[in-house]
Amino acid sequence: MTNQLTESERAFLNHMTMWGSDGYPVRSVGRGKWIWDAFHGVKGAPVVYKTKRACVQAIELYIDILRDKIAGRRT
Repeated sequence: MTNQLTESERAFLNHMTMWGSDGYPVRSVGRGKWIWDAFHGVKGAPVVYKTKRACVQAIELYIDILRDKIAGRRT
């Protein structure tokens, strides 16, 4: 079991920690359609969200997963 992040995950987490929600890779792709773009080598979710809020929540959940991985609560 390893709690190490990949270089891409670490860069993504460092950026999000530094810039917060202002740095989230969220983009509108039409009326009522939001996507999570690939960023710092981390692929975005393969989902088109109906709201920006839902897209941001998905990123925040991923950040939680990365933090859990560092803490050894996830592999």
